[in-house]
Amino acid sequence: MFAARQQFNYQSAPSGTIWGNNMFFPTNSNQFISKAGTTNLVTWKATTGFTIEYWGYWTQFGNTINGGPGNQDGAGTNYWSFGPKTGGSLEFYYWGSGQQYFTTNISAVPLNTWTNVCAVFTTSGSTATASLYVNGVRQQIQWNNTGTYTDTKSVTNGIVSTGTVFGMGKYGGSYIGGYINNLRVSNVNRYSGASYTLATSSFVSDANTQILIEPTGSPGTTIPYTGAVSGNMTNASNLVTVTTTRADHT
Repeated sequence: MFAARQQFNYQSAPSGTIWGNNMFFPTNSNQFISKAGTTNLVTWKATTGFTIEYWGYWTQFGNTINGGPGNQDGAGTNYWSFGPKTGGSLEFYYWGSGQQYFTTNISAVPLNTWTNVCAVFTTSGSTATASLYVNGVRQQIQWNNTGTYTDTKSVTNGIVSTGTVFGMGKYGGSYIGGYINNLRVSNVNRYSGASYTLATSSFVSDANTQILIEPTGSPGTTIPYTGAVSGNMTNASNLVTVTTTRADHT
């Protein structure tokens, strides 16, 4: 399945800073949070670029990435998702005019360790270049499990532009196991180059923030979001909880 393995780059996550509450996904096949509506919370590949980033503490990986944070249109025919899968590979997957995915080598993302993951799309005209980062270090990636691993890949064969549902936690038989914190989607390429310095405090919504999920207040089952618009996620059967457990990225 994989070509010759490349050495992945890694740097430790910062520790000792309070980051607020986390979303806990209990590896239940019925778990998910989502927000549907006529207003698109997230538009992928805006003319100025695109970034999705978040902290995760995974206790297990699903066999596919489709349970990770992502977006789809109302018919479910165009969608994308982003996160780790079996073996710790980090992947950005999308389906528009055919499926495409950008994947790091195995073991890029560890289990039971707070890890920052990020996907950046830099747009120029009608094309975009994809980069994936783990703890602020750009990873070598492969396109559709073919060819060589390189620092960046070009997006081809159609691009998903909008979607009416944003969510995470479960897709088909794949679902997240662990904690997620400080998830931000932006309509700008926030990072470039071989590495960048990780934030040392929680994100704050700005003019380029499409959605920011950073649970505040008392632990419970309400999953609020801010950004271009604000509201609360639908929490299926209240299975996803907001918890202070592992609130420090250590």
